[in-house]
Amino acid sequence: MDFAGFEGGGGFDKSDADSNKVHIRMQQRNGRKSWTTVAGFPESVRLPKTGTVLAVDFDKILRALKKTFKTNGVLIKDAEHGSVIQLQGDIRKEVAEFLIEVTAIITKDKVMVHGA
Repeated sequence: MDFAGFEGGGGFDKSDADSNKVHIRMQQRNGRKSWTTVAGFPESVRLPKTGTVLAVDFDKILRALKKTFKTNGVLIKDAEHGSVIQLQGDIRKEVAEFLIEVTAIITKDKVMVHGA
């Protein structure tokens, strides 16, 4: 078979537009229990007025999420996905709204809520 003339539309390329999105997923555990995971969060952000680059304090965001939604959570360091926030319960929409409005680190077009 000769695939020389085949032009793959660039699918699954790392330069894809989804690579800089924050993915919020729900993962079923057992019975009615579930996790909400937040992956793809940027490690640093640039302030709009001054242009200063600051590191994101994941512990502070996790603490605020846990306190706001009265749930438990953990911060997981992953080689492929970076820092992943894992919360108990299915609170995808609430977490997306919190990250957009309260933290203001990401915008609505950068958030992808899976399965909602």
